[in-house]
Amino acid sequence: MKWLLYVISFLWIGAGSSFILYTAQSRNLLKKMLAGADKGLVSVLPITIGALLIVGAYQTAFPWVVVLLGILAAAKGCIFLFNPEKLADKLTIWYLEQASDQTYRLAGIIGIILGTALLSWL
Repeated sequence: MKWLLYVISFLWIGAGSSFILYTAQSRNLLKKMLAGADKGLVSVLPITIGALLIVGAYQTAFPWVVVLLGILAAAKGCIFLFNPEKLADKLTIWYLEQASDQTYRLAGIIGIILGTALLSWL
């Protein structure tokens, strides 16, 4: 289970670095990936990552933080799955169309911090 946490942390670091260094390309890639995708299918990834974080949390130095991140990831997946009041659609449109490059870079910084923190806690 520990190796899955390593994979998640490296993916967060890689995605964060990509969002910082290649902001426009990352935005275009996300647009292509989410353009015709089914929201139910998109929700599987955050729910799976959330479940993996919750299950593997007790192999880390700060399990309560990792459980909290898992709950947040699973909640994000549930929002995309059930889409109350078209919230997921509004968030997706905002993130892909209206968010500035600084927002993407901030998301990249947060991804690098989370990935590095998770990696150091293993």
